[in-house]
Amino acid sequence: MSTATEEWRDDADIDFRQLLRTVWARRVLVGIVAAACGILAGAVSFVMTPVYRASTVLVPASDRGFGDASAALGQLGGLASLAGIEIGGSNVEVEEALAVLRSREFTEKFIREKNLLPVLFAHKWDAAAGHWQGEEAKWPTLAKGFRYFNRKLRFVVFDKKTNLITVQVEWRDRQAAAQWANELVARVNEEMRTRAAAEGLVSDFRAELRADQRTRAFRDLVLNAPARSMREAPVQRLLMNAAVDLMPDFARSMHGLSRPALRPLVRGATLGIAGTIRWAFAGENYRRTA
Repeated sequence: MSTATEEWRDDADIDFRQLLRTVWARRVLVGIVAAACGILAGAVSFVMTPVYRASTVLVPASDRGFGDASAALGQLGGLASLAGIEIGGSNVEVEEALAVLRSREFTEKFIREKNLLPVLFAHKWDAAAGHWQGEEAKWPTLAKGFRYFNRKLRFVVFDKKTNLITVQVEWRDRQAAAQWANELVARVNEEMRTRAAAEGLVSDFRAELRADQRTRAFRDLVLNAPARSMREAPVQRLLMNAAVDLMPDFARSMHGLSRPALRPLVRGATLGIAGTIRWAFAGENYRRTA
């Protein structure tokens, strides 16, 4: 056994020495190939457009005296890559901030108001003429802008262990990436403030809300309004069920209503209809404002 092992080691040593001799004999060719690879890698890195990343961490905030409404929902702020976004520490508030950041409505509104479609699809935009190139049917829409922005530019990561949310924006322009990240933060902050104000307003007036014969008659008038045609009747009934599903629990209780029996089906169908309508009008709305 020991003799076989020694022979195998000798063969391995011989093969290794032979390899070194071969490499040394062809050292000029090896050097040329290595230099060519280095030059090629340098040229590629020089030609390629750099991509910059602006990152912001959403940090659960403690009570720092921002006021009742602000303390209830927390504050969002900070500079991309430099400071975090402070949000309320509860899971409900974190999930709500996540939902807003990832929502299609929030992102499309950002793209539309910042006029980012010509920036995101610059290869299809004629800057000199101020319009899209090619056939109108192939022009980018807000729906395409949302998919591109959501998949390629804006990334939202939630760490359940630390309760931290990381928002990243990757783009070819460093200043634009930081600016977009900062403005996304500011817009989320404004959205959360608006929701806090709305919830506070409802809470203040809730004690004055009454459900009587007049309000119930109006409820029936809205929920049982006849459809304009037989084809519209199922859609109208679906939307009314979705409206009842969106009502706060106390409001449903006051009016003697209950959640729809097939709640997941109602929500899924409503989202499907809303997505179809949004897709149908997204391109037209942008063309009117472009």
